Amino acid sequence: MNTPAAPLPGTAIPGRRIYLTILSLLALSFMLFQIAVLRELRFQLSTIFTLTPFLFSGVLVCIGLGSLAAGRVRSTSLPVLGWSTALLPVLLLPLFGIVIVLAQGLIDHTTAAFSYALGAPAPGTGDAYLRSVILAFLAVAALGYGPVFFLQGVIFALYFREGRQEGLLSNVYAVDLIASGGGALLGGLLNFFLTPVQLVLLAVALLLVNLWISFRYLASPRAVVVTASAITLAFVAAELATGFLEQLEAPRWMGHPLAYSQWSRYRRIDVVDLPRELAVFADGLLFHEYRKQDVTHAREPRALPARLMAGADREIRDVLVLGSGTGSDVRILRHLIPRDLNIVAVELDGGFVETARAFPWLWNYYRTADIVVQEGRYFLENTPDEFDMVIYAYIDPQSAISNIGLPDANFMYTDAGLRRAYGKVRPGGYLVITRVFLVQEAEEFVRRLCATLAAAGVPPSEVRLHRTRGSLAWGYYGELSTIHAVVKKGGAPPVIPGAELVPIAWVDGGRPTTDFFPLSMVTGIWFDTLVQFVRRSIPALLLLGVLGAALVVRTATSLGHFNFFVLGFGSFLLESLVLFNSFLLLGDPNLSAAVAVGVFLLWNGVGSLWSGRFERSRWFYVAVPLAVGLYAATAPILNGQTIGLALPARTLAFSFHLALGGVVAGAMFPAALRSFRDERVSSMFFIDLVGCALGPVAFWLALSASGVWLVGFGAVLSYAIAALILARRNA
Repeated sequence: MNTPAAPLPGTAIPGRRIYLTILSLLALSFMLFQIAVLRELRFQLSTIFTLTPFLFSGVLVCIGLGSLAAGRVRSTSLPVLGWSTALLPVLLLPLFGIVIVLAQGLIDHTTAAFSYALGAPAPGTGDAYLRSVILAFLAVAALGYGPVFFLQGVIFALYFREGRQEGLLSNVYAVDLIASGGGALLGGLLNFFLTPVQLVLLAVALLLVNLWISFRYLASPRAVVVTASAITLAFVAAELATGFLEQLEAPRWMGHPLAYSQWSRYRRIDVVDLPRELAVFADGLLFHEYRKQDVTHAREPRALPARLMAGADREIRDVLVLGSGTGSDVRILRHLIPRDLNIVAVELDGGFVETARAFPWLWNYYRTADIVVQEGRYFLENTPDEFDMVIYAYIDPQSAISNIGLPDANFMYTDAGLRRAYGKVRPGGYLVITRVFLVQEAEEFVRRLCATLAAAGVPPSEVRLHRTRGSLAWGYYGELSTIHAVVKKGGAPPVIPGAELVPIAWVDGGRPTTDFFPLSMVTGIWFDTLVQFVRRSIPALLLLGVLGAALVVRTATSLGHFNFFVLGFGSFLLESLVLFNSFLLLGDPNLSAAVAVGVFLLWNGVGSLWSGRFERSRWFYVAVPLAVGLYAATAPILNGQTIGLALPARTLAFSFHLALGGVVAGAMFPAALRSFRDERVSSMFFIDLVGCALGPVAFWLALSASGVWLVGFGAVLSYAIAALILARRNA
């Protein structure tokens, strides 16, 4: 490889500094853009599917393809780096707009489930809908965000190549990781205040700063820099003046004008306000529907706690509502219970509270409660209060309470969460849990619910189960109904009157939902539907077959490629495990993800800086899988010991404990690149990213099948294989 025309990063301190400064600004900008894209697509593409693992994998594949393209650069890399840094700020806003347009235009909303305007789709339209979702998913990757992350792959592969040649690989990789970790922490913090479009604008600003810092070092023509800056500033000015992208992202599939919209720190919230009804949507899905004139709530399952209070043999005064949303449960209680109630309403997403505030007829009821914006499990862990009734309100439609996706804030439904809730009920008081379930999976769902209640220490004699007699179509996947678990602490609960309720017997023999198997619903309908669709698609089968065969051939015929594939796969199993632990310990999904990814990457950066020292010790490769295994084994202990502490204390404990796996994981990539000196960096980087891309999906499947222990075992095994290969190679 020819040396660059500009001063080499290893030859002078000023050159080295500017070289690494450029990389750090790029890494920070890419991370902010990635957070904005994933947040936007959760809203635009998620519909009834949980696509997050696949969306993240799509980003990694685009970076990997850019890395392969970097292998075609045989001469100096400076012109490529110069043109890339000039193109990036110009591309970001237009491509983000393309992401929105493609997502909204390609998904077939005329057949979509949960459409407020259209109701349930007609039979036989499921394939058309799923096909449109997959097409939109691929289109936004190829034509939307893909070019940005393709350029990221080109830039980073060239940087790693130059860094290895100049003896700065550990520094280059460390700067990438540390800047990316800082970007994850900053992006997570800014999610509390900025919309995805505003986050993209910030990324554009950082790329413009980088362009003017780097153009002399990268030998970029001044005319190119000025032209790129002028075009970018024109795009930014147009967006600030007109809010074009903000208007573009507004959902048009709901059939009615929006009365209210906001980006909360967790999701997009939209409201359709009709004369008799008000519908609240969370990330495009119908969250709750209000009948404005209804004061009897005779057909409302949420009215069950009020009916229970009316027939209770003791006065119910202090009530806790977990998951209060926009205040529906509070409104019903105020309508149906004439006496004063002391209601504490706990809601994770303050955006729902602000949404209720925008509608006085709703807010006048909601504000009578003591509203606490906090994740329910952590309220239960930390409150000293007890209550006459604890109500688990309806689940959030975007939450992953089954193996349709990754769990975030749903550890309320595990045996430990229910044990804490049961412990907050006064003797003679009630715990009321309302859930939805698929009718065709009712037996297994009831069995799992009963097993979880038993594991939480709730005697079966204190439990009475009811289900709603009717059901509603849930897209193409079956019928949804509602189950109510009523627990009376210290006695047998009464039969709840009502022709619409059907008693259900207690069923033994289920698998309990735990903090390490947090799947309270049994359904695998999402993945089953996707698999059946792919099986019916000859092109999809052929494509998957070709890609799978190519991966097998590549990893089977090259020890270097096999090593980097295993290393990438293991790194994202470990990172997924870190995310899982953060969701349990920290609670708030955005905060959890930002801290988990950010701190993990920071420790990776430390490991990269120290990798040269580690390699000189023959015990390093033994320590790698041991450290990963020690992290996986001790994380549950840490969670159990610190979950009741204040958030800052939990965050510090989580962050320092993460050094166990994070440091050794960060050291392995530069160590492997130095070990396989004869292999092309771009090719190694690509196959590493392929392994990374498969990691989130493998985590999701392993967690769904067996629980988190299988994820930890997979991470330890992957690092053990990679460490063994490197140890034998460097012996």
